[in-house]
Formats: sequence, structure tokens, C-alpha cells
Amino acid sequence: MHEITAEPKYLSAEERGRTRALYQAAFPEDTERFVDFYYQYKTRDNQILVLEQDGQIVSMLHRNPYTMIMNGYEFPADYIVAVATEKAFRHQGCMRKLLEKALNDMADQGMPFTFLMPASESIYAPFDFVWICPYMELPMRVERMSAEAQNRYLAGRYQMFCKRDARYMKNLQAERIAETGEAMPDHIQPFMARVTDVTSMLRLIGSREEKVLYLKIKDPIVEKNNGYFCWTTAPEESVVERMEEAPEHIDLELTIGELTSFLFEGMKICLSESV
Repeated sequence: MHEITAEPKYLSAEERGRTRALYQAAFPEDTERFVDFYYQYKTRDNQILVLEQDGQIVSMLHRNPYTMIMNGYEFPADYIVAVATEKAFRHQGCMRKLLEKALNDMADQGMPFTFLMPASESIYAPFDFVWICPYMELPMRVERMSAEAQNRYLAGRYQMFCKRDARYMKNLQAERIAETGEAMPDHIQPFMARVTDVTSMLRLIGSREEKVLYLKIKDPIVEKNNGYFCWTTAPEESVVERMEEAPEHIDLELTIGELTSFLFEGMKICLSESV
């Protein structure tokens, strides 16, 4: 075992290919053709957070960008994928370093939440990720629709989904070609999510009638999420105000994981993204 002393850093666009060896070692089930697709298409506009030791990348986390639509609102959210660590550097907190850095950066950027498809619930539950929905395959007739038509179809049936646009459709076409001839896995894991910026997230959630709720939120990783919030929900717009002092009464006292469950519970969600 080697001691890791490095701090997380983002690779430049030109450096992202340096993570390919670690990707292939960590995910041997992915074919060479699929890895070619991933490094040609997905790393063009993603962010890769790494730990380096003596010039070698020993741990990584990829932030793949998506445009989400929730309750009619459009906003960016990152899909966390390709989290991996070299065997000699495991069990030293590498993933924790990367996740804590990524979550705080997303919060600073005002991203309401992040999502992922876990290898195991036990890996991400300690970081307050919770189950939100199963992987969903769209009907073939829908997949053949244009981006605009798919968005209309999804908006009529779901409260949250990934927006289809030219980049999304081009990536999806390349992904399907890369997967040609590959057998689909028997079971695809459901998605987990975590609120990253409380204020941004609460503004996306409305109610049929106006309500005022006073919340106390506890987040052990993202400091800006800790504290008291006055949340006014309404059919047209929700307003969130951070409070400097505790209110006279608190309606809900929640951990960030409990808040995530509370907000996503019962929401109609369609996610069919794999990377």
C-alpha cells in the first residue's frame, strides 16, 4: 500500500486521455470499442477530477454534464461516473477526497443536485446519496423521434428528465453504435441522487397552494447547506430565504440525505442515461 498525499485537481481537456488506462483497469467489462466512444465523445465536455502521485493518476471521478428539466425548469446537473482508484491506493480515502471536492464545487456552481448509478448502495449512502428511480428504457418509437419530439413526450409524462438536444442525440447515436452486438446486462442498477445546493433545489419544487415551511438542514460535507431556511412554495414559483438565526419554530429538521428523499419521493422521473 502506498500513502496518498495529493489533493484533488481537475485535468485540462488535453490531459483527460491520461485517465484511460485507469478506466480500462477498473472497468474491464467495457469493450475497447465502448472505451473509444467514451474518450472520443464524453470527455470532450466533461470534468475529470483526479489524485496524482509521482506523476501517475491513481484515483479519478468524472463529472458528465447534462441539462435537466424538472417541473418545467431547465438547469445543469452532473452525472457522476467512472469513479475508480488504483489497487495500491485503495482504502485510503481517495474516493472521499474526490467526492467531497466535487460536491462542494457543484454547490458553489449552484447545481441543485447530482446523480449516479452506483455499483453498490453501500459505497454512496455514507455520502447521503439516496435511491430516486429505476433505469428506464424508452419505447423504440420514442427513441426514433427527434430531440424536440422526445422532449414533448417526456414533459407530458414525467416531472424530471434529461433534455434532448443536438449534443445529446449525437452522443446517444455514437453510444448505440459502440454497443452494437453487445449483450444488455440482466439487471441495470437504479439511480441515486444527492442535493448539492439546498437553495437552488428548493426553488424547483412547487405546490398546489402556497405554503411556508421553516427548515433546518444538516450537511456534513457541504457547509453552505447547513442552517435554517424559509421555504415558500406556490404553484407558480417557490421562494427560498436563508435565515441567519433559528426561527421561532421549525417545521422540518432533516439531514441532506433525508431532504433528498423528501423532495424526490413520489416524483415521476425518467432517466435512461448510462454514462
